[in-house]
Amino acid sequence: MNAILKQFLLVSSIYLLAPSVDALSLNDTLSKGSAAISSTTDVTSEAQQLVGQLQGQLGVTKTQAMGGTGALLQLAKNQLGAETMGTLTGKATGLSSLLAGGSSLSDSLLSNISSMDGVQSAFSALGMESAMIQQFVPILMSFLGDQGVGSSILGQLQSLWAPAG
Repeated sequence: MNAILKQFLLVSSIYLLAPSVDALSLNDTLSKGSAAISSTTDVTSEAQQLVGQLQGQLGVTKTQAMGGTGALLQLAKNQLGAETMGTLTGKATGLSSLLAGGSSLSDSLLSNISSMDGVQSAFSALGMESAMIQQFVPILMSFLGDQGVGSSILGQLQSLWAPAG
């Protein structure tokens, strides 16, 4: 099953599971669905710092910050390989909680991201424009640098996450 279909099913499920009283309130319905997803995810203190930075600087929700970061990290995992990701999560141990997501739901939504198109689809499913990706990247790169991730890996990530030109 491709990633777009999974995201469609997630959004559809949120609408179907919403109480009928809230049927006319899209924001309430999305908030409840997002709360259900984020409540299943345990975020470590390092990752909480990153999520807080994204929320504060970009005005995104906790779920959007976690999901967007998870999508970017999943792309890195699928493109750069286990050894590079092992080095990355070894330096910034809190990232593994965002990458794994802590739930089979978020895990299945992120596992098939192998291109920037997949990242864009994930951002869209989270209610963010694809332009937000390039607002996430510098914050995430700065966080990784602060965690002691080497310039070689940072360079690989910057190339991977660069917009298609």
